[in-house]
Amino acid sequence: MKKFISAVSVVSLSVAILVAAGAPVVADTPPAIAVIDTGTNSALYADSYATEVCIVSSFKCANGKMFAEGVGAANLPASTNKDLSHGIEMVSIMLRVNPTAKIIPIRIVGVTPNGNPSLYSLDDVKAALDWVIANRVKYNIAVVSLSQGKVFANCKVPAGMAAQIATLKAAQVPLITAVGNDANRTSVFSPACITDTVAIGATDNPEPGVKGLPYDPKAAPYIARYSNGAQGQTDFFLNARWYARQLDGSMRFIVGTSNATAAMSGYWLANRKATLDETYAAILAGTIPTKNEFQSGRYVVIDSIPLGNSK
Repeated sequence: MKKFISAVSVVSLSVAILVAAGAPVVADTPPAIAVIDTGTNSALYADSYATEVCIVSSFKCANGKMFAEGVGAANLPASTNKDLSHGIEMVSIMLRVNPTAKIIPIRIVGVTPNGNPSLYSLDDVKAALDWVIANRVKYNIAVVSLSQGKVFANCKVPAGMAAQIATLKAAQVPLITAVGNDANRTSVFSPACITDTVAIGATDNPEPGVKGLPYDPKAAPYIARYSNGAQGQTDFFLNARWYARQLDGSMRFIVGTSNATAAMSGYWLANRKATLDETYAAILAGTIPTKNEFQSGRYVVIDSIPLGNSK
């Protein structure tokens, strides 16, 4: 596995300084998860949103500009394009794991006139991280969840992104991010390859194929063959098989490291300690071994929640 703990021995979707204080945090503001993704349906899970944000580099937010903040800012209309439901899928999984979590959806994906997602990149992720850093204290952001990325040679990321992630880490805020679904045996997504992130891989049921079947908590966890990475590049593995909410309110079965990342984000917030390293160590202490033919690691057991399509 990668990183973080010095006092503990650690076995380890895609396209393409201290923290700035911002406004003072309001007393009793609950900790929140910032979710950098495609957006959401603002009417669904509305009570769980601390605020909403839209930061796009192509096309416009709902206000006709390329930035929006507040109720409805990350809203997307129901769409037949399943990729646009990715953001609300992540939110629904987080809230299945941690129903009381406060969420800040940050939409980084523009929508074309014909209702398809526009191209976006890690530069858009970087813009979202700038917003998180500037507003961390104001909204008491405790976790940043990123189920986006791409494999780049030599762990390439935009200039300044590694410093952003280090700044968040210094403020005890993890960037929890997916390793990706390319079955790459040598690399993981950027930015999951950066040491200061918490890199998340996927487990699958130990059976061939992809069915509409949730993970069996009683089955021995098995690292999904599609989960990127060589030995030591992934911090934690989690269940990747979920029924998740769509923009139109329906449920759909989905599989991938994105889902594992969303689940870990909700779980991290629910189990957060005083520091990032303490939280990491506490979660690690509760894991069990997992492996496949290519790598081994630690599986986070989340078996006390309904994994089916009932919510």
